[in-house]
Amino acid sequence: MQLPADVLLALRYMRPKRTFVSAITLLSLIGPALGVAILIIVTSVMSGFDEDIRKGILSVQSHLVISPGPGQSSLVDPGAVIKTLAAHGVLAAPVIEGPVLIQVRDGSSVRAVKGIQPDLEALVSSIGSNGRFEGRFEIREGEALIGSMMARELGLKIGDDLLIHAPQRLTGNISWQEDGAIRVTEPDEVYVPESVRVAGIFTMGVYDFDSGLIYLHLDQAAELFGYDWGTATGVHGRVRDPFRMDALLEALRDELRDCTVRSWQEVNQLLFGALRVEKTLMVFLLTFIVVVAAFGIAGTLITVAVQKTREVGILKAMGMSRGLVARIFLMVGGIIGLVGTLLGVGLGLLVIHYRNAIAGVLSRAMGVDVFPPELYHLTQIPGKPMAGDVVLITVTSLLICVMASLIPALYASAMSPAQALQEEN
Repeated sequence: MQLPADVLLALRYMRPKRTFVSAITLLSLIGPALGVAILIIVTSVMSGFDEDIRKGILSVQSHLVISPGPGQSSLVDPGAVIKTLAAHGVLAAPVIEGPVLIQVRDGSSVRAVKGIQPDLEALVSSIGSNGRFEGRFEIREGEALIGSMMARELGLKIGDDLLIHAPQRLTGNISWQEDGAIRVTEPDEVYVPESVRVAGIFTMGVYDFDSGLIYLHLDQAAELFGYDWGTATGVHGRVRDPFRMDALLEALRDELRDCTVRSWQEVNQLLFGALRVEKTLMVFLLTFIVVVAAFGIAGTLITVAVQKTREVGILKAMGMSRGLVARIFLMVGGIIGLVGTLLGVGLGLLVIHYRNAIAGVLSRAMGVDVFPPELYHLTQIPGKPMAGDVVLITVTSLLICVMASLIPALYASAMSPAQALQEEN
């Protein structure tokens, strides 16, 4: 099968030779390849980060959060709220949440406490059944569950004891006078922190949860924060489909008018919004790498056009149209862009597949952790190549490369046959 003349000429101009132009052509492939690879790596990491964050949130947080209404600090009757949720097929559990100061032998740090009833909490979260749990989930008063990163940072293991201080207890005995003086309201009162023993260690894969969260029994959390027995700071619920909750939210808000009803997406909307903006901004900025590479292709084609001035003049003198000449150079630019883009896709997917191994090698070679979990809030580098992102990056790269080829294509097509032959002589 005979190829069209323009295709044959385009391939001929692409044929490697031991010339300076051939070296530039090969270097021109590297630009789009690196640009596309970086775009695929970044979008895959951002998509994987978003997915891991959502999985971690859905593993620890509930799908529904019922909290006290404005002006209220707790739910007086969480049982009634649970019954209302049950009528809509929602599994629910009461919780008491708040910040605390954790004290161990070697120091102290601020963490968050979540008071639970283990039997009900097992219905709304997977913390004790995700396959990465050590110890016993069914805690009693005087026992606690901590994250694996917290255990590592504080040097704790199952069976160790720690002290928990509630800010309300620490500040409740202090009063500020009108003259600016600070006084102790109950000087004879002795403050004793809560002592608990580690009964289990969980791993969710999200640094904020594995490092900053500690579970206590609901009754002990109520005593710690000074709430009345039987109350709660919220009720958490689990539904069948956490991504289709609009009708349920509307019904619950109509029935629970004295409470604030939010979905897990609403609770974390600032985080998800920030992730979307970050991904969009990164893609926008990194696209300029492909744009710069495309201008490299344009420079290569102009060099080819100058080198082939006599040949182009002969072709036009033999009757080749300006459109066909332009199409030849557009085809050369398209071939360079296509090959470079495909190389970039392969390189990007390869790096994503071996991302954690590569990070480990770099960490050992540099002597520092290139992906510290306390900074990125994940224990390993996420990565999920999205087919839509890969296709969009591929098509965009090809279009940019072809558009950049327009300049040399128009330059070559505008050559006068007589002038081209005269300049060559």
